Amino acid sequence: MRFEMRFAAVLVGAALLAGCTSANEGQWNTAQAAMQGNPAFKREVMADCVKQVGSRQSKDRQAVAKLMNVSVARVPSAFCSRFFNAWASGRLTYRDFQGIHSQTADNSRFVRILQGRE
Repeated sequence: MRFEMRFAAVLVGAALLAGCTSANEGQWNTAQAAMQGNPAFKREVMADCVKQVGSRQSKDRQAVAKLMNVSVARVPSAFCSRFFNAWASGRLTYRDFQGIHSQTADNSRFVRILQGRE
């Protein structure tokens, strides 16, 4: 039980680091289409993400670093790159994203994406 709560906290922390926790499905799909059709827009969104993630508390970045198997220094760029590339390509779906907020959902795809394995 203790591991599950800690793991859920890491996943929620990772979602919060993404900075898009309030998107509805229409907004998710619209942003996905925009990133697919405009590489400059995608780079801008990712650059903003890197700034946001870099400004998060050290303990949050440390937890995500453990999940992602990267150094704490690489968390901002690795997280944003993996997250937004998966979103833009459709490998990360809105349903997957919604599952991040559930302690009972299967978040294995999100974990594999963050670890660079999918």
